[in-house]
Amino acid sequence: MAKENVCLSFKSRPIVGVLVGNSIIKNLTRQKETSDIEELKKANSTIDLTLYFFSINGINLVNKNINGIFFNQEKEIWQERIFPFPDIFYKRTSPPKDEKTSSMFEEQLKNSHIKPLNYLNKFNKWEVYTHLSKEEAFAEYLPKTIIYKSPADLQNILKLKNKVYLKACSSGRGKLVMRVVKLPNNRYQCSHYKNNLSIYNADNFKQLISIVLKFFKNKMFIVQESIDLITIDNRIVDLRAEVQKNGDGEITVAAIPVRIGRFNALITTHSKSLTFEDFFKNKMNYSSDYTILLKNRIEAFLKLTYQYLEKYYGPSGEIGIDIGIDKDGKLWFIECNSRSLKVSFHKAYDEKTVNQSYINLLDYAQYLYNKKT
Repeated sequence: MAKENVCLSFKSRPIVGVLVGNSIIKNLTRQKETSDIEELKKANSTIDLTLYFFSINGINLVNKNINGIFFNQEKEIWQERIFPFPDIFYKRTSPPKDEKTSSMFEEQLKNSHIKPLNYLNKFNKWEVYTHLSKEEAFAEYLPKTIIYKSPADLQNILKLKNKVYLKACSSGRGKLVMRVVKLPNNRYQCSHYKNNLSIYNADNFKQLISIVLKFFKNKMFIVQESIDLITIDNRIVDLRAEVQKNGDGEITVAAIPVRIGRFNALITTHSKSLTFEDFFKNKMNYSSDYTILLKNRIEAFLKLTYQYLEKYYGPSGEIGIDIGIDKDGKLWFIECNSRSLKVSFHKAYDEKTVNQSYINLLDYAQYLYNKKT
């Protein structure tokens, strides 16, 4: 498809550039969309910004322009064009660590005072815990957590807790999570879940350390006490909240999908998802009044979490926040995600709710641009 230079004048500002993977761009040239691309396109038909998508391969650092692709609403097709650097940058993917163009591009954007719509880097679990634990109003929501530096760290916490989770500081989608359970006679059981449950038994602490270090290799990881999460049919349950800003720069909770883990899974990644109301009313048999009260309490907690994260990391248009509810009804912070894939959200919620969340996000892009200008 021939590329055209985009006009120097735009029908609308801001110009929002969305960084996606190379495979997404290839599919768009074939007129194939993923669900989140389709939702952004649909939301923009209401907001009417200049919205384009691009991959790292499309960036020209010398000319400061980008080979991107946009949806031509008149022709109803995706078309490639040469765009200037955006007014607002929305990062939806992480290029390979050895990709120099990405870091140089982000540095140019920073020097040009181009606003990011979301956080550019993934959260580090230990760093987040360190920040949030400084806040007195938040400490009660944090499970006991330490950074692993030596075998003594794990040994000491296992003297206090019979079950702990080990999590890589920088990883996603549950790939590097291990559960350790202390058994009688100083024996231990380790387990992790990928496509199925893998279990390893250690006859002593030395064997345990060998299994753990082999699993994490050279990656830093945290040791965290286990939360006695609510369960249904012996499957653990947690919540992946999609929290964002709207066109007034206010924090809003788009949705709180409930994730029901697979049988034997340690975490709820790749799980079944239900709406908040459906789960608590129909699965847990909570009354309508109690469900509303619980949702209000959780939304207040989510907004507090968002505020504290922004205190340390600066403003963001969206954050995925994972929380748990234990069997006593207490809320727990599990982790946060700078670039939520919104899988549970799309699975559980209706089209109107999903669409409104993407409208909010583009409204916030407009808010950022107006604030800048």
